[in-house]
Amino acid sequence: MLRGKKDFKLKITIICFLVGLVLLLITGCSGISYIPGASFGYFIWEEDGSVSVEWSAERKEVTFEGTISTDGEIISYRLKEWEEGSDVIKAGKEKISFSATLGSEDYSDGFSFTPEDYTYLEFDLRIDGEYNLSRINLGGFLENPEDNVFRVEKDYFSEVEMKPWYQKRPFSEFFHKLFSNKYFTFLYLFLLGVIIIEILRVTVIARRKRKLMWIAVSYAALFLIEACIYFILRFLVR
Repeated sequence: MLRGKKDFKLKITIICFLVGLVLLLITGCSGISYIPGASFGYFIWEEDGSVSVEWSAERKEVTFEGTISTDGEIISYRLKEWEEGSDVIKAGKEKISFSATLGSEDYSDGFSFTPEDYTYLEFDLRIDGEYNLSRINLGGFLENPEDNVFRVEKDYFSEVEMKPWYQKRPFSEFFHKLFSNKYFTFLYLFLLGVIIIEILRVTVIARRKRKLMWIAVSYAALFLIEACIYFILRFLVR
């Protein structure tokens, strides 16, 4: 019996640790992450005043081309994994134009640049000559622009970083979809909770005294969780 309690406590500790680790990663996400050769699209972020624009394809020939302009001045730029001849970049004081082709052995390319005295950056990015906004990812939470030619204000990246995690993409869209079909969502969560409680009833609670009390507490916790989820989706997530 004593060993069983120790095993149960160990499992609870491991679960709590994993949940805490996931929450830490979610709330502490500040950079951008993609896998060259597996991820597909543009990835744009800012770090220490320098804006990085990188792209990746899924091990096939794809052409990435576009223009970035500003009302300020581009004082410097740096290339990353650039292939002379097949990749071309032209940089002026107010605009950068580029065209680069990835192949089966070339997984990613990119560049970074440092703008100064500006209020916006304007991006016109294409993949194989076409616009695909779902493949343009901004910031550490991979937000997608709404227009083919879009602008990023100077403080955009820092403002996104200051948002609470549940208001950032993709979490905000996920929560919005949950609440838009709230009856199905709460019914699904309630049935899932009932299943979990019944599993606990025949495994853990069955070995305890005051079984009815533990079952009542479990269902009270389920209703409390449902109420908390409703509050989060209704009042916190926009």
